Amino acid sequence: MDELLDASRLTAFFLDEGQTVRPQEVGSAQLVEDAAQRYGARLVRYRLREQFRCGGSDAYIRWVRGLLGVSSEQPHPWTPDGLMHVEVADTPEELERIIRTEARAGASARVVAGYCWPWTKPQGEEKRLEDDVRIGDWHRPWNADSDSFCADGAPPTRLWAVHEKGLGQIGCVYTAQGLEWDWCGVIMGDDMVRRDDRWVFRRGKERKDPASGAKRVAVPGSFDPKVKPGSVDDEQFAQLVRHAYHVLMTRASRATVLYSADEETRAYLKGLVGEVQIHGLRPTWENLPEEARTPHLPRPRRGRRTRRSRPGSGPHSPELRLF
Repeated sequence: MDELLDASRLTAFFLDEGQTVRPQEVGSAQLVEDAAQRYGARLVRYRLREQFRCGGSDAYIRWVRGLLGVSSEQPHPWTPDGLMHVEVADTPEELERIIRTEARAGASARVVAGYCWPWTKPQGEEKRLEDDVRIGDWHRPWNADSDSFCADGAPPTRLWAVHEKGLGQIGCVYTAQGLEWDWCGVIMGDDMVRRDDRWVFRRGKERKDPASGAKRVAVPGSFDPKVKPGSVDDEQFAQLVRHAYHVLMTRASRATVLYSADEETRAYLKGLVGEVQIHGLRPTWENLPEEARTPHLPRPRRGRRTRRSRPGSGPHSPELRLF
């Protein structure tokens, strides 16, 4: 903060305090106010009335903030506004089916989850991914914690959000923050569950699977190594978990599909969202007539291409140039 104020005559800060997801992160309005007072700088506040996140749906942003307790607004039923679509899946299989259906139709889409399962690094020379995210019989790996491609073509961390094979892995707040897709499936784990009209926040404990040697869930809850009991107290832990889901639930520009691994929380979400209303936003594939269901074209190949002469492309051939 001091370096920024030392280097400029005018400094503009764009703040969203609900994006703070790690302990000791800085970026609060109070920090700016204190710095301005130290430097004797005039502080002018502006409240941005519109935003591009979530398709420009201010109603959805307010709904998420109220739902999670990030703002002072109370949780309230979702009212479709034609800008964002929201629904709650009954199973992780249903959530994944919806996301994959939209991806096949050409939408950008990913599945993300709260950090509620251990995260295993790629195993062996082939860099095999462990199916760490486990809900009943549904098992999926986290996105690869690797700088290179892994087994079965799983992309490295930096490409997970855009590579076609990234759809098979689950992202978390640390890989999803700052990114956006048309569709986002959000899995809420047992770190934030609804009990007696209030949110309850829980820390998890792990065990070692004797058969595979992989870490598994012994006590459901948070497995985020950055919010261990020794580093944050219960109040800050609850705030960071709220903020993490606030980030995850605001990654979609068209539609968010929610699922909670906790049955009571899932029922609470379904009660707020209500019956699914399409409003032209979903499903893009199943609503198309049969003759119009053409899969999305494959991505163009990347890499260096050798220049090849084309028929009629000699030095005296007519050529259309696009600038």
